[in-house]
Amino acid sequence: MEIAHRILLLPLIALSILIPGRSKAQTQPHKFSLPPEITCIDAELPITFSWIDFRQAHKKVPKVVAKKMQDIIVDFYVETRNDSTEEFTKSKDGYFNTLRVPYDDLQLFIVILRAPMSYARCKLFLYDKASNTVSEGVFDYNIWAMYGIDANGNMKRSNLYKQAHLNKDDIAVKKASNLFLRRIKHNGTSSELEEITLASKGMSLETISFKSKSLFE
Repeated sequence: MEIAHRILLLPLIALSILIPGRSKAQTQPHKFSLPPEITCIDAELPITFSWIDFRQAHKKVPKVVAKKMQDIIVDFYVETRNDSTEEFTKSKDGYFNTLRVPYDDLQLFIVILRAPMSYARCKLFLYDKASNTVSEGVFDYNIWAMYGIDANGNMKRSNLYKQAHLNKDDIAVKKASNLFLRRIKHNGTSSELEEITLASKGMSLETISFKSKSLFE
């Protein structure tokens, strides 16, 4: 009787081997999704984020650019997610918008991300339309101390930015077509104004100058 019982179990054991069990990811679905369509809006240098109308018509981007933007959004999601809250369970919740800016013979893409507390953070990369290629790396332009993203889809200057009376562009072009970026760094007790100069070398953005000074000198 015991032998017959074992014989009956053999097909069930074989079937359990052929049909994989539910993985941890299947039993606990990973709440992950991207924006339904990755697009951009056109802008011109110099850039002042608070002056941009983000309600303007969105444009489609080449597949290689969309893939680059998708990777940035996913990486940002992984970096900022918090499993104890629902705030960043979906990567699209951390994405705000993207600017496409003519830059010499290239295009500069500025991916604007929504950090916790709706602070803004940007990732910059280049696209060459002639060769249909994007730069391998990205430049992290962290402007959380300067801008927040409000409920109406606008980028608003922070109180710190207003107090500093910085009536200058956030991103501009300097001589030799170098990009000039300003940002505020705040560590909770002191604030500094950072000025960064980037140069496009091949298909990469490289820092060629960095200056920092007290914001309220």
